[in-house]
Amino acid sequence: MRTIITLAGQDVGLVSENDMALAIQAAEEVFAQHGADPMACEVANQKQYSDAEITRDEALLCAIWEEANYAAWHKATIGWMSRDIDLYMMVRSAAADGMDAISA
Repeated sequence: MRTIITLAGQDVGLVSENDMALAIQAAEEVFAQHGADPMACEVANQKQYSDAEITRDEALLCAIWEEANYAAWHKATIGWMSRDIDLYMMVRSAAADGMDAISA
């Protein structure tokens, strides 16, 4: 199953198309480097933020998620003057909306 990685947040409209592609590529590289499924990382991250108890493996997936999210954020915002930016990574199944977009 293909997954779609996107950026979201209040400031997403400030990200150029080129920077968006670079951001998504940076996140994909982090997931690939760790051999991690982006959806599994996202599920573990959501579980962590719901205050549910997580396993060691889920904690590792959360760490990978944070690394990928930062890589995407950094690529998208490089050169921006402000650090108070509402921008974050989202992952969803390509089958969920039938869209053919940049995917991992």
